[in-house]
Amino acid sequence: MLTTSLRRHAGQLRPRRYVSRRFASTSPESTPAPSSYFRYFRTFSALTTVAVGSYLYGSLNPPTLATYISPRTAPPPLRADDPKHIAYVAGLEETLQSLPLLTAHRAKEGYGEWYEARPYLKVPEEERVNTLTGGALHGPGKLAIPSLVRSKRDNSEAMVFVHVGRALCGHEGIIHGGLLATLLDETLGRQASARRHPYRALLNLPEKIGVTAYLHLNYRAPTRADQFIVIKTRLIEISGRKAKVAGVIEDMQGTVLAEAEALFIQPKYAKLLDSKRLRELMGEPDDMQEPVKVPLPMQGGAPSLGDVKA
Repeated sequence: MLTTSLRRHAGQLRPRRYVSRRFASTSPESTPAPSSYFRYFRTFSALTTVAVGSYLYGSLNPPTLATYISPRTAPPPLRADDPKHIAYVAGLEETLQSLPLLTAHRAKEGYGEWYEARPYLKVPEEERVNTLTGGALHGPGKLAIPSLVRSKRDNSEAMVFVHVGRALCGHEGIIHGGLLATLLDETLGRQASARRHPYRALLNLPEKIGVTAYLHLNYRAPTRADQFIVIKTRLIEISGRKAKVAGVIEDMQGTVLAEAEALFIQPKYAKLLDSKRLRELMGEPDDMQEPVKVPLPMQGGAPSLGDVKA
């Protein structure tokens, strides 16, 4: 009797276990709690907010690498007579005169050993327009203002401050390497052909005229457009009609952008050329015994808009 009762009882319990297993997946205990959905939603919302915020911040303040990969298209240059460009040139000139590197060098070295010049400012416009950097490459979006040359009076070394605009690019936002080569060729040529110091035995090319025999360049970093750069040049060696010079291009943070070494040779027909005009193109002062204390052509400040033509 007892055994039969236990079997009957076990038989009654067996279907109940089967039913319990069958409906376990739909039981209320296995359903996610409503709070889990809110937790997932909060996590998703936080990640989305961070992603959108990062994108907006990166769009307004793109890192340098991003500007190289996906540069912003610049608007076309303004006309030379556009009031906005005239105001822009005035702002560039003011920025130039307050560059920390320039002001620090002026304060450190003083005006006894160095002089300053502004190439092409003394050259008549009808002659200047037929030059490369003073004419074809001068204007809105290009070389908007004349470069400022700060040179040692014995012409053994110099610093040339240049602003490069957005119209001088190869890759969008990056200055064309050929333009940098042109600037180096001119500044190194100026170093090689400059007059000798009247009181020292430093020799220069006899007629102060030289042509490029070779120009070796090494590009070190991309040069961003619409910024000031400085070209530092130094005389290495003078031998008869040959002058060897070296130079480097840096940005205002001291990053080396390009390096170069060049050899200039005075041609045999140099005596037939107008060396005085070439010195004016280079911005060399007539009297090197007195340094140029302020940028030409105005004393007491930056050149006027009438003198610095757009």
